[in-house]
Amino acid sequence: MARKPADVRMMNKAVHYLGRYSSSRHKLAQVLQRFADRKLADYDPQDIRAALEHTLNQCVKLGYVDDWQFAVTTARSQRRLGRSQAVIRQRLRQHALDDDTIMQALAEADEDSIDGDLQAAIRFAQRRRLGPFANRTSASHLRYDPQQWRQRDLGAMARAGFSIATARKIIEHDDPDTIDELLDYPGLANRACRSALAAIKLKSMIFDTGVKAEFWGETDGSAADISAK
Repeated sequence: MARKPADVRMMNKAVHYLGRYSSSRHKLAQVLQRFADRKLADYDPQDIRAALEHTLNQCVKLGYVDDWQFAVTTARSQRRLGRSQAVIRQRLRQHALDDDTIMQALAEADEDSIDGDLQAAIRFAQRRRLGPFANRTSASHLRYDPQQWRQRDLGAMARAGFSIATARKIIEHDDPDTIDELLDYPGLANRACRSALAAIKLKSMIFDTGVKAEFWGETDGSAADISAK
């Protein structure tokens, strides 16, 4: 069965657009609708609607459009630019992505970070020259006192979607060379790792020295004996 001219033109437009940009299904639908309004006004409206839907389905089926991959790629690129979780959520919602997809994409983007928003906030402050990254000795900066600059910087970070607690951590840090230490605070995962390492060391000492030790078991709270064999 021969394809209708509207199908051919719609698919050609989709391939051309996707060759230049990554896209969600929602964004591609908007692009194709604008194309149809401009270039396919003489075609039957039913043919246009059918061609648009068919093109979208084909692009998804062929893997040209993948909303999940688009969400993850966007979240990662936005994090690298220093975008907050709030801003990324807003951007992805513009693509008609559901909250579960957005939440999982953010988790994927932050998988190697203890605190994704804090790390992004550091990058944002660095790019905008806020807080410890600012050069307050230049003539243009002398028109405000330090407290005024602090308030202006906090306001900039708040408008960028960062919490006041995160903004204060960045703005009140003095040394840009040590600011990454803010990401090294001991979280639950770090405490669990240290506890596990301590238990291994203790067990090693017990078996190396042949000493019998009594300690409380972690699973049921009962006392347990470990003896070297």
